[in-house]
Amino acid sequence: MSLSISQFTTWDDVKIEVFIKFKEKMQSNLPTYFPETIEDYKKFLHPSSAFANDYQWSGFLVHENNVVVGKAILTWRNGSRVGNLGFIDWENKPSVALLLTNKIEAYAKTMNLREIKTPVDMNFFVRYRIKCKGGGAPYYGEPIYPDYYHDLFKVAGYKVVGTWDTYLVKRFSTFTNLMKKRKKLKERHHPFYDQVKVRFIKVSDWDNEIRIVHRLFMESFSGMPEFEPITFEQFKLVYDDFKYLIHPLLSYIVELDGVPVGFSINYPDPLEILSKIKYKKVSKLGKLLLLAKLRLNFKTLLMPYMGKTKGPRGEEVKGVFLKISKMLTCGVVVANRGLICYQSPDSPSKRPMDPELVEEYAKYVLYGKNLE
Repeated sequence: MSLSISQFTTWDDVKIEVFIKFKEKMQSNLPTYFPETIEDYKKFLHPSSAFANDYQWSGFLVHENNVVVGKAILTWRNGSRVGNLGFIDWENKPSVALLLTNKIEAYAKTMNLREIKTPVDMNFFVRYRIKCKGGGAPYYGEPIYPDYYHDLFKVAGYKVVGTWDTYLVKRFSTFTNLMKKRKKLKERHHPFYDQVKVRFIKVSDWDNEIRIVHRLFMESFSGMPEFEPITFEQFKLVYDDFKYLIHPLLSYIVELDGVPVGFSINYPDPLEILSKIKYKKVSKLGKLLLLAKLRLNFKTLLMPYMGKTKGPRGEEVKGVFLKISKMLTCGVVVANRGLICYQSPDSPSKRPMDPELVEEYAKYVLYGKNLE
């Protein structure tokens, strides 16, 4: 066995194509895998990318007898001491994992990085976390990798530094649970509850709506340890396609005195629909039919993004999530099931989970390593 490793720090079409083909080799059997293109990588790594002025990166390829057996890209924000190790795939060989991570860590130290977190593709908002073994059926966007990736991270000395849970909502308990909360409200009225208003996301005014959501995201999640700020242009690049996925009657902006103070982005799981066309070219008519199918799809309601911030005068606004829960109740009951996705202990949307309402569905972790 002859292992070797190469590194590149500037955009290279040929090497990125190698990345794309190797990921397909490692992940194409996963239900959440979708084919990648060079354009997908250009969004984040090309010199003309909206991320180019704020991030540096370096790619790594491991070969065994001239055949690719591992790859990854280390990225880091200018001025940061934390590197994000992502776009990572490797064959189930500890020797490959050790060679790849040792090379990356040595290089990271020369860049004055003190810590590495993985798997993180570029940024907190792009893709991070890895699903633990087991759990419920996959859903769209879930960070699933082959199970043995966990073992290789541990072989390379990486430890769990973050945890998340997805919960399955017990469909027929939602109304009962909501009534209980309303009764508690009467007994102990929440300040500002009556002034908090919920409105639908206006897909027809997407650019302005996503600007509001970007601000609320930044303010809501800034205290989380994995958080890294991104500009509106970068945020829009990552989330612009969500205007086709979200359901306009199931995603909301929460306002106090007309000022946005919270948000909830939700959508029916499109995995089954999109999986049927992932290797096909879709015509303009086909895209219109696809959008119609997505709008009429209610098999599983995903609730992945929710947050709140302070009111227009700096006040702590109560009742935001209760208002959202009232709106979502109908969506959960109409759908066959609902999933509250990616709840972490320090999440701004973390609530006590009533065992009568939800049950654990899947777990996720983030790995890290201190380089000092």
